[in-house]
Amino acid sequence: SKESEAKVFQDANLPEEHEAFVMERDEQTGLFVPEWWSPPDDNISKFPTQTVEGEPTIFLMIASYRDFQCRDSLNSALRRAKYAARLVIGVVQQNIKEEDESCIDPIESCETNREQLLCKHKSQIKLYEMDAREASGPVYARHVGYRMYRGEAFVMQIDAHVVFVNDWDELILNQWRTTHNEMAVLSTYLSDVKDSVDANGNSKRRTRPIMCNSDFEGAKPARYLRHASQPEAPPAIADQPMLQPFWAAGFSFARGHFLVNVPYDCCLPFVFMGEEISIGIRAWTHGYDLYAPAQSVIFHEYAQNSPRRRKVPKFWEARKDRLRQGDGQRSLKRLTALIGMAPDVHDYDRIHADLYGLGTKRNVSTFYHLFLINVFNRTAQPLCRFVETGAMHKEYIKALRPDGMGIDYSQINFDTQHFLDQRLYIPLVNRLKRQLEKPDRGALVAILNEVSRAKLEQRSPEYAALVRVARNKQVSLSPKP
Repeated sequence: SKESEAKVFQDANLPEEHEAFVMERDEQTGLFVPEWWSPPDDNISKFPTQTVEGEPTIFLMIASYRDFQCRDSLNSALRRAKYAARLVIGVVQQNIKEEDESCIDPIESCETNREQLLCKHKSQIKLYEMDAREASGPVYARHVGYRMYRGEAFVMQIDAHVVFVNDWDELILNQWRTTHNEMAVLSTYLSDVKDSVDANGNSKRRTRPIMCNSDFEGAKPARYLRHASQPEAPPAIADQPMLQPFWAAGFSFARGHFLVNVPYDCCLPFVFMGEEISIGIRAWTHGYDLYAPAQSVIFHEYAQNSPRRRKVPKFWEARKDRLRQGDGQRSLKRLTALIGMAPDVHDYDRIHADLYGLGTKRNVSTFYHLFLINVFNRTAQPLCRFVETGAMHKEYIKALRPDGMGIDYSQINFDTQHFLDQRLYIPLVNRLKRQLEKPDRGALVAILNEVSRAKLEQRSPEYAALVRVARNKQVSLSPKP
């Protein structure tokens, strides 16, 4: 049922081009949520470029769970944008009203100090409020956040505890433009804010992460690819974003049609670690290409380096009576089955599978083949030697369509396995053999660590005996107690 008067938003002052939301009841949760926005034409090449004061608009989406830094993140985005007027900020706030501060409340009242950024830009901020005790994880929160989109030219998804650099909006737009690819999605795990931004709001870093490190985890049959920590270094190609196989939820920047075509699933309660491979693979099959930014414009405050973040509540701490292991497992079965990652799973929730499943522009089997993912055995190989060196980018970018509408993978016949054998596995085996001829404990430890990271024994079981000999030699060289 429709309920246009169910106002859980504080959006009374939206500008004319951003009409007030019409609400509908979510059949899964019973909550009133915004109706989806649809473009005037389904043809991506005709997708409109909405502007404000001549600048393309950016929809900045933040899902926050009881996060005391949410307000600071909004202030940082507004303060350091080159053109703050272009921003439309959608916040899904999961708070306990009696205990938590709102993301959009300024330090002082607007009547007292109208110059505060949250007052000056109040009409650009949309807030959806949800009781934290009803939260079921970031997937549903971001699903609601995507529903708040209203045709902005670009979309950016971030966490609620980040710091922006000066002119971040123009910097990231210019990076996107250098791809010459309408289907480009810039995404990565953000670098830690520690030692990254100077007192004037400028970046101090010359390195950036790239998404290439992932492996299966979880219980069968719903094992899924979880992205681990990613390598960070000066980019191998410095003047443009580099192609990568994976997508990250903490930072994503693309044209608005990305959000329209690859919406967050409505029905994955209690999923925390599986959302990224789901969105990434679905995006790829819809024709999108994933890139690591050439330089970072946003930095993340991680709990391991920030004592103040270690006590921030987590969604699974609320309503523990609802938090059953089975809920997450059922969701992961749906998630992996919908993206073809669990071909042996058939008993999963198929509601709206056409909307939250794979696209039709590319076959998912091509993705799994190119990136060495075995969905039957649930195994994956390390790809970073292929990705962070720029080899993937240099090879695949040749197939970018002349009209800039994505990479034509039908033109790619690249043997990723052969590349890794020649650049990773064979050199590693040769180094291991040489080290056994003239063993040095420190060097042997380093090589065996590389062997573990590269999963040499999984890739080439015939070398298991060699690795076993090397490990025994390491033990024999260890100092005696």
